[in-house]
Amino acid sequence: MKKIIGILGLALLSSALAQPLRPQSIIVNPTPPQDLQVRVWVDKDPGKTGNPVYQFGENIQISVQVTQPAFVYLFSVRATGEINGILPNAFEQQNFLQAGEVRTFPGIGAPYTFTVEGPAGQDRVLAVASRRPLDVSEIVDIQTGRARIQGESNLARALSIVVTPIPTNDWVTDEAYFIAGQLPPPPPSTGTLSLNSTPSGAQALINGRLVGTTPLTLELLPGRYNLELRRSGYNPLRTAFTIQAGQVTRLNLTLVATPPPTGVLSVESNPSGAQVLINGRVVGNTPLNITLNPGSYTVELRRGGFSPFRTLVTIQAGRTTRLTANLISIAPPPPPVQPVQPVQPVQPVQPVQPVRPPSGSFTYTCQGGTLVVNYISSSQVRLFYDGAFQTLPLVRSGAELVYSNNIYTWEIGQVGRLIVRGQVVLSNCRI
Repeated sequence: MKKIIGILGLALLSSALAQPLRPQSIIVNPTPPQDLQVRVWVDKDPGKTGNPVYQFGENIQISVQVTQPAFVYLFSVRATGEINGILPNAFEQQNFLQAGEVRTFPGIGAPYTFTVEGPAGQDRVLAVASRRPLDVSEIVDIQTGRARIQGESNLARALSIVVTPIPTNDWVTDEAYFIAGQLPPPPPSTGTLSLNSTPSGAQALINGRLVGTTPLTLELLPGRYNLELRRSGYNPLRTAFTIQAGQVTRLNLTLVATPPPTGVLSVESNPSGAQVLINGRVVGNTPLNITLNPGSYTVELRRGGFSPFRTLVTIQAGRTTRLTANLISIAPPPPPVQPVQPVQPVQPVQPVQPVRPPSGSFTYTCQGGTLVVNYISSSQVRLFYDGAFQTLPLVRSGAELVYSNNIYTWEIGQVGRLIVRGQVVLSNCRI
């Protein structure tokens, strides 16, 4: 004998697998007896903790137990409303159980099976236990198992009529639940964020919370989110995105490099209009403000008629470095040599009184600038020129004192002059 038992409808969510789905009971004793109880279950869920799943074509066994001697009646109630009789049946007419006795249908070696068939849905098994035998012939044909009625409400009415003559303390019911067929996959409750950045390795914050570094894949609940990417050397990137259930949101974002911190070089010269070269490259004329990256630079100023000016400057981020240069005028070339006049009779030459070296430090005002000369001793002077101190030994004395180190020459008599590399740079120097 083959018995068909139904299954749960397709609209159920996957949570039904974790928690039993309990429709309203078909028939319940309003005042059940304290000593008589019946318990019915299926072989995949003996503890009755959930909704076990049976595939189409799979056999199923149904077990029942009573706490007191009673007659037991079992019915299959399908989700479609189809009713079938399980016990008693054509092969097992004896449905009286002793207290504590467990009976399984079909039992071992039984000449029949119960097989789960479609359509899909949630079915249940209704057990009715009674101290007195019940006449269910108007409900089900025991020989075929086919019910004479269909639908849960009709079964409830028919059973109410059957148990009406019996005292309420003489009968009780129980139900077991199971799913026939494969449940459809639950609708997706999350969406996927696929996040990439150029360059990669950026910290990702979603709604202010750090979730990882790019590239990154996350499962998120549907909704709108705020995203921030952070990476050293790049500007923070902020954007919003939306997650939809079951869909992949792809974000491929490009970070913008943070410009390096800079400083400002402010260059002035006296006189102005000098050409400015930084590390050998012409960048403009004084007065000049130029933005530079932090570091050290060689600055050179050039202007016709003046000696070149060179110095080293250091630029710091966020600061202005000021450079003011007083350019030194180059003396004009000496006048052409006049024709030699006839020699006049030589007058008696008065002996030349030698010039005695002064002592101490003196500031000379010259044509072309100023010069500070420190007479260290009678045989040596020290002066500051070209951005450095120059020490010159005495090489000749007489009406004029000459100090020289072959590059710089200081001549001093009534007036003084400074010669650099053979050219007069300061002349007519007086204290």
